[in-house]
Amino acid sequence: NLEALSAPQCRHIVQALIEKPLSHQELARTCKLSLASIGIHLQVLIRAELVAVTPVDGIEMLKFERSILQPTIDWFADLIH
Repeated sequence: NLEALSAPQCRHIVQALIEKPLSHQELARTCKLSLASIGIHLQVLIRAELVAVTPVDGIEMLKFERSILQPTIDWFADLIH
């Protein structure tokens, strides 16, 4: 899952989606990326289960899946303490 965050564009997308779910167009505007670039990076993030797609009123909304990273976050927290 962390490998999916190696591209700065993927990290920027996740950062935007942490705030709230966004449509493809909203995400492109927020991240200042083309829709084509958003699509390419979303494929990586969806495959890694870091982003989920949910239809809302006929619009695909993109949402960051926090739970997938929780075991990694817990592991890092244990290392620090």
